Amino acid sequence: MSYSRTVGGVARRREPELAERVVVDESCHVFGRLSAPLEPDAVHRFVLGEDAGPRAMTEAEMRDELGDPFATRLLLDGVFPRTPAELFDALDEATDEDDQLRVQTSFLVGERSQLGFRPDLARVPRVLRFVVTRGDDAENGPDILVSASFPDQRRAFELMAWDTAHGGFNFYTTVGDDGAWVFAGNSRHALGPPTEGKGPFESHLSGSFIMKELRAPWINWHSPDANVLPSAFATDDPRRDHAWFTEKDPLGAATCEAAVARPAVTRWAKARFAAAVSPDGNFASPRRVLRQLLSTPTANLVTSHVESRKAVRDDAFDLPQTFFVDSESLTEILGLLPPPPFSGRGTIYAQALETFETRMEDGEGFVQPGDTHFAFLVPERAFEDLAVLRQALEVGLLSERLAATLLMTDFPNPIFSERREALLAYVPETATIEDGTSTFSQEFADAILGAAEDSPVASPEREFAELWTSGEDFVIPFSTLLKNYYEAVTAQLDTQEGFDAHYRLAETRRACARTLPIFGEFALLFARSNVEPATRRMRADGTVEEC
Repeated sequence: MSYSRTVGGVARRREPELAERVVVDESCHVFGRLSAPLEPDAVHRFVLGEDAGPRAMTEAEMRDELGDPFATRLLLDGVFPRTPAELFDALDEATDEDDQLRVQTSFLVGERSQLGFRPDLARVPRVLRFVVTRGDDAENGPDILVSASFPDQRRAFELMAWDTAHGGFNFYTTVGDDGAWVFAGNSRHALGPPTEGKGPFESHLSGSFIMKELRAPWINWHSPDANVLPSAFATDDPRRDHAWFTEKDPLGAATCEAAVARPAVTRWAKARFAAAVSPDGNFASPRRVLRQLLSTPTANLVTSHVESRKAVRDDAFDLPQTFFVDSESLTEILGLLPPPPFSGRGTIYAQALETFETRMEDGEGFVQPGDTHFAFLVPERAFEDLAVLRQALEVGLLSERLAATLLMTDFPNPIFSERREALLAYVPETATIEDGTSTFSQEFADAILGAAEDSPVASPEREFAELWTSGEDFVIPFSTLLKNYYEAVTAQLDTQEGFDAHYRLAETRRACARTLPIFGEFALLFARSNVEPATRRMRADGTVEEC
C-alpha cells in the first residue's frame, strides 16, 4: 500500500504564509517508480530515511555493510545476476556440492490460488508468486529467500539474505528493465528513526520475514489442505512446467511454516534482543518492544480448517480460537487455561452468509457468492510479536506477572485493542538488565497503578490494577476469568444472534487489517459483506459491544 510522508515528519517553512509541504514517497513502492537508469553491474544503496536516492556502493562500503552470502559469494566477486534463475545458477557455480546454499526449496502462494484458470476469469488477480529458498538450517531456517512471480523476472524480484557479520536480514530488490540491484536496508533499520516504517519496513515492520498465513490450513498457499493445481495457470503459461512448480515442496505451506517462517522470525528476534542489551546492561528502546505487545502493528491470518462450502452443511465446524483469545501468549507462553475447541453450526453460518450478503469480489467485475475458500478468515496476533514476547521474558526485560497482567487487560480482544494500547503511555523510557533481571516490570506497573487512582472506574488502568492484585500467583485467578469467558462465548456461538454479532466483530477486525500495508493490496484476500463500518469489541460475557 502506497503512502506519503513529509520530509523529516514536518514541512520546511520559508515564510509562515508561504509554507509548503514537500511530500516524498517513502513506501515500499518507491523502488518500482525509479525512473533514472541504474548501473547494471553495481549494488545501489537506497535505504529510505537515510539516502536521498540510490547511489552505487563502493567495494569498501559493500564489505563493511553487507555480510550475507548473496553479497559475499556473488556481488563482491563482481557477479550480478539479472533474474532469479540466473541467481540460483550463479550460487551453484560459487559453492561446493555439499554447501547448504545448494539446497533449494520452492513454495507457491497466491490470493484465490484455488480458483482454476478459465478464459472468463482471466482478469481475476491471483497474484501467483513463488518463495524460493537456499540453505538448510533446521534451527535458523534458510540463508537466502527470494520472492518472485517468474524465474526470468528482472524487475522487482525481492531477496532477503541473513547477514552473518551484523545480524538481521539484508533486503534487496531489482529495479528497471536491466535488473539493477538495490540494497534497501537491514532488519535493524526497521526498529527506529529515521528508517522505520519506510521502504521494505513499511510491511516488514519489525524487520522479520513475513508469511501472512502462518497456520493450517494456510489459505492461499499450496499445502496438503489446498493444492494449487496447474489449472491455476493459463494453458500457455511456462510456469506450469518449470521446476519451481513441478518440484515444489510437496507439503508446501506446512514446510514453509515449520522450516522457513518460524525459524527465520525467531532467528531475527534472538539477534535483535542480543544486540539490544549493551555491555553495561542498558536495553535499547523498551517502548518499541511493548508496542508489539500492546498494539497491533501487524497481524497474521487464520481460518477454520473446514472449507466454507462444506462448513455450511456441517453440524459443527471449528472456528479459529485466536479470534476469541490470544491463546499462544496466554496459554502456550504464560501457562494459563487453554481455550476449548470453539465451533459454529453450519445452518447458523449459512444464514449469516446470506444475511450479510457475503461474497468474493475484486471490484473489476468478478463476484462469487460465499466466503473465502476456508471458512471464517480473520486476523490474529502476528507470530513476530509472539517471538518478541518470548525474548523479552527470556532476557529478563519482562516478568511473567507483568506480561500476563498486560495481556489479560481487555483479553477478549486479542488484537486491535484500544484499551490495552492505552497502557503504552506508561512505558518507562529506559530499562536496565543485570544478570537476567530488571526493575523495568515493576517500574512499568507502578506507573500504571499510580495513574489508575485518578482514572475513570472502567478505565484500562483500573482493569490492570485489579488484575495486578493477583500477585505472583496469577495463574488460577486469571484462568478462572478465562474459563468463565470461554463458557460465555460457547453459549453465544450456539445462537444465530450471538454468531451474527461475532461475524460483525470479525468484519470490524478485517477492516482494521485492511489498513495494514501487508493486507491492503489484494482485493480477493477477504470476503466482502453488507456489514456497516463500526467500532466493535468483545466483552468478557461473550457478547459484542457496538460503540
